[in-house]
Amino acid sequence: MSASKDDQYKKQIKKLREELENEKSKNAFINAILEGGTLIIWAVDDNLELVSFNQNYFSEFLSDDNKAKITYQQGPSLKTVKAKTFWKKKYKEALKGGSLNFEIRLDYAPGEVWKEVFLNPTYDTTGKIIAVSGLAYDITEKMESRLKITKSEAKFRTIFESFQDLYFRCDFGGRIIMLSPSVKEITGYTEKYLMGKNVLNYYVYTPRIKSLLKELLQKESIRNLEFDVVHRSGKKIPCICDLRIVYEGKNAQYIEGVARDITELKKAHQQLQNSKELAERSLKVKERFLANMSHEIRTPLNGIMGMLHLLDKSKLDAKQQEHLQALKGSADILMALLDDLLDISKIEAGKMIPAHAPFNTESLMEKLYLLYSGQAERNGLKITCEVKQDVPRVILSDEVKLLQIFSNLISNAIKFTLPGGKIRVHLEVEKIIEADNYRLRGAVSDTGIGISPKNKKRLFKSFTQLDSSNSKSYKGTGLGLYLSRRLTRLFKGNMGVESKPGEGSTFWFTFNTRTASESNIKKNKRKNKTIQLKTAANILIVDDNAINLQLAAELLKKAGGVITTANSGFEAIRKCSKKKFDVIVMDIQMPDMDGIVTSHRIKENGPNSSTPVIAMTAYASPKSHAEFLQAGMDDYLSKPIDPARLLKKVQDWTQGLQPAPSKNDKQPVKSHLQSINYATLDTLARYGGQEMVDEALTEFTTECEEQIRAAETLFNQKKYDDLVVIFHTLKGNAGTLGLEKIAARSEILENSIKKKKYHIFEDNINHLKLHFKDFKRELNSSNTKIQSDG
Repeated sequence: MSASKDDQYKKQIKKLREELENEKSKNAFINAILEGGTLIIWAVDDNLELVSFNQNYFSEFLSDDNKAKITYQQGPSLKTVKAKTFWKKKYKEALKGGSLNFEIRLDYAPGEVWKEVFLNPTYDTTGKIIAVSGLAYDITEKMESRLKITKSEAKFRTIFESFQDLYFRCDFGGRIIMLSPSVKEITGYTEKYLMGKNVLNYYVYTPRIKSLLKELLQKESIRNLEFDVVHRSGKKIPCICDLRIVYEGKNAQYIEGVARDITELKKAHQQLQNSKELAERSLKVKERFLANMSHEIRTPLNGIMGMLHLLDKSKLDAKQQEHLQALKGSADILMALLDDLLDISKIEAGKMIPAHAPFNTESLMEKLYLLYSGQAERNGLKITCEVKQDVPRVILSDEVKLLQIFSNLISNAIKFTLPGGKIRVHLEVEKIIEADNYRLRGAVSDTGIGISPKNKKRLFKSFTQLDSSNSKSYKGTGLGLYLSRRLTRLFKGNMGVESKPGEGSTFWFTFNTRTASESNIKKNKRKNKTIQLKTAANILIVDDNAINLQLAAELLKKAGGVITTANSGFEAIRKCSKKKFDVIVMDIQMPDMDGIVTSHRIKENGPNSSTPVIAMTAYASPKSHAEFLQAGMDDYLSKPIDPARLLKKVQDWTQGLQPAPSKNDKQPVKSHLQSINYATLDTLARYGGQEMVDEALTEFTTECEEQIRAAETLFNQKKYDDLVVIFHTLKGNAGTLGLEKIAARSEILENSIKKKKYHIFEDNINHLKLHFKDFKRELNSSNTKIQSDG
């Protein structure tokens, strides 16, 4: 009997344990839902006391500022009130049984953050309201867009309402039977003069208007009908009109309408369009100007810094050394300012792309310590850099940009901390998103002067300095924090600050990343080895295609070459008559004068009669290659351009090795083609720089669209020779950039036109359009993928 009871107790205990475990699992699952994602969840009781909330509420809604304010939209305008007053009013409404839905802007959050909020009463079993539950999520982008639209609509509404509308009524024969007095202002005719006249005589009657009037008889009303009213002077006045058929019982009586002069609206629309186009052109000019100025400024600046470095190695007395260090400091500041300006320009233009690669997090901290320990020591400060134990040892991210963010924060900490203070740099896990994906949190804490709540809001704005007086103690451009925050957003992160005046500050930022292995680092280091020309060779590149010319020039310039370019055979001959080159890279297919004729002219006489010429050609057959060599070329390279092969060829010829042309220079044909081969883009970025790749992709997108339109026009005009040139060029450009589907389809089109298979043109050009559309969609949706395979 005793044993039986023991068994029952054991079963009951086992059952209770299972129920407890199930409850724990359920609670863990619920907590994961509540704490995961971006939803903000909380609850207050009937005394308006906070009784429950998730982490998002804690980090985004709670404010230690008693004067914190909230902004909400009231009609077309915004209204701002104290946060405490606002929430008290809303909670009381919900406690009366109302469900509320509204949108607010948190003015105490970093930047302008909009949230959509839902408040609902919570009832007990007796039906009594005991609490209010809240849920919110981010709608910043939607609200910014809506406010812009609201502002634009208000502008147009003002234009509309500044004119009097014209009301008119006519019978089904078109005879005018009623008019408003405003008719004179719009048409120049008086109401009395027009009464009884036919309405057809006073507006421009078109087939489109005719069809819409038939639609009116079917639908009985038309809105927003546009037509031109003929003014007494003969001038056409554009108007927009609403029409409807008026019934008495079942009998149609007459047509009535309201017309509005939209002359000013048309002008405003055109001005907006012109402004948009002007802004887009200005942005391109700004980008080009900054890029050019960067190159122009960096060249002398690099020379200055190099000479200063050499001076630093020489014997100088104490005073001279002091002056030299001041010069070096100024040069470093100028270089940093130049880099910040260019980075901000790239981010604003959407061209800053993180170059993801594996790196060691402890190594990151070691680099920061080595960079700033000396400076901290000179300022009488102690700096520590640490990685928390739960942070993955190796992660996949952009180490250079993370160093840039940390560097800006550490520089500020050193600048604003008095001697004897401490600076702590650390990296920790904020959240494990899933298996190998993390959100990490970097932070720089100091014991410096601190920041007042009022000044916190100004921190992350461009060119904003908290001390902007002429005698300010702390120097800077005000770009660092603004740039750092923009950089964190590239990593789907954020940036903020916790500070009290006189007690120091902690600047933090978050970024998303995933784990990688040590082997990936070694692989990446091997992969990043690039060819450098042993001598600063003078190289002439000849190509009529801007994209190919730009790519080849940047690749060889990065490798140490001194580059001259020519976009035609005539220009190449002219430049070769004035200067001796070490090697010439020559495109074969060019208008007016091809590469073979150009090479013959160059070698006939002048300083480059013995200069080696490397042909660049998209012709794939070995027979074509043999013909180029027999025609006097010294070597050849197949397009699309392979950076490693191009550099190797130039390196060999500039060193006098005179290599034998490769028998299999053409890359093997792939069975599976990609819209974008990211490995090709990554290779180009490693050899020529990411900026070059970004510019080439932008230029290709514009050029390809124009070439497709031109191809359809030329086909209709039966200009087949010009068509061959277009597809030949497009094939080479797309192939060089790794746009395999576009390149392959362009080759099919080129060959079909050569073979006079015109009947398949329409099908193939439609396929090309689809490939181009896929390329643009993939490029826009996966910007960060371009270098993520590294």
